[in-house]
Amino acid sequence: MPDVVFENTRLLIADTGKQYRKEIKNILFHHGFRNILDTDDLSVVREKIGNNEIDLLIADHIFPNDDVCEIIRETRHGDLGDNPFIVAVTMALEPEKEDISRIMNAGVDDVILKPITAGTIIKRVNFFASDRKKFVVTSDYVGPTRRASHRPGTMKIPEISVPNPVEISTREEDEVTDIKTEIQRLSGVINEQKIERHAYQITYLIDRLVPLYVDGKATADVTESLDRLQFVSEDISRRLEGTKYDHIGGLCGTILTVVKEICLNPNEPKAQNLKLLPQLSLAIKTDFHAGADSVDIARSISDSVQQRTS
Repeated sequence: MPDVVFENTRLLIADTGKQYRKEIKNILFHHGFRNILDTDDLSVVREKIGNNEIDLLIADHIFPNDDVCEIIRETRHGDLGDNPFIVAVTMALEPEKEDISRIMNAGVDDVILKPITAGTIIKRVNFFASDRKKFVVTSDYVGPTRRASHRPGTMKIPEISVPNPVEISTREEDEVTDIKTEIQRLSGVINEQKIERHAYQITYLIDRLVPLYVDGKATADVTESLDRLQFVSEDISRRLEGTKYDHIGGLCGTILTVVKEICLNPNEPKAQNLKLLPQLSLAIKTDFHAGADSVDIARSISDSVQQRTS
C-alpha cells in the first residue's frame, strides 16, 4: 500500500495505444488510484478539462487529429476550463529536440520517456503528491519555472506558488479548505501578470518596429513583428475587464486599431499611424512603470492619441 492515498485523485490517461493505456492504468490502480479514465480521443481531454474534472493528466504528445500541447497551453493560459493548475505529464517516444522544446513550452509539469516503467511513473506521481515547482508567467508562457536562477540582463519574473490538485486530492476531506476560491484568486494573479508581461511586450515590439521604417517605408520584413503586436494587443484587451488595469482598455483598443490599419499596408503605412506608435509605447510604459500618478498621465496620452485616430 502506498503511503499516500490516491483513491480520490481524478486521473485521465490519453494515448492512441490501447496497450500503453492499459499498462499505465494497471500500474496506477495497484498504486491506489481508483478514479481513472483512459481515452484515445483528445476531444475527451478537452471536455474533461473544460468541465474541471481532472486533477492529473498523463498524455502522449502525438495524436493524429488534435494537439495535446495546445490543450495544455490553453489550460495554463486560462482559455480552457477554470483551473489552469492541473498537473500535466506528457509522454514521448524518442522525441526530437524540437519536440521536447514544444512540450515544455506548453507548460507541462513533466515529460516521461517511453517505454514507461512502473518505477518511473510511480516515482513521478509520488513527487507530485508532495511537491510542485512554482509557476512563472511571460507573454508566451504560463507554467512551472524552468530556470535555475535569474539570467542577468533579463526581466526578473516573480515565481508563484500555485495549488496542487494531486496533493489536495490526497488530503482528508476535513483538511481541504475552499480550494475553488484559492484557484480563482491565483487565476486572477496569473491573468494580471499576463497583462503586465503583455504590456512589456507591446513596448518592446513597438520600440523595435518603428526604426525599421525610414521615410515612411519599411526597410525590412515587418510582418512577424506586426502579427505579434496585433496578437498581444488583442489578448491583453480581452484580459483587462475586472482587473486593476481595467482603465487602460481604451489605450489597448487604440493600439489594436492603429496596428490593424498598419497591417493593411505594412510596407508603407499612413504616416499618422507611424507617428502614433511611439506615443502609444510611451503611454503603456508610463502606466505600468511610472508609479501611482501614472494613470492620469497615461489617460491623457491615450485621449490625445484617440482624438487623432477618430
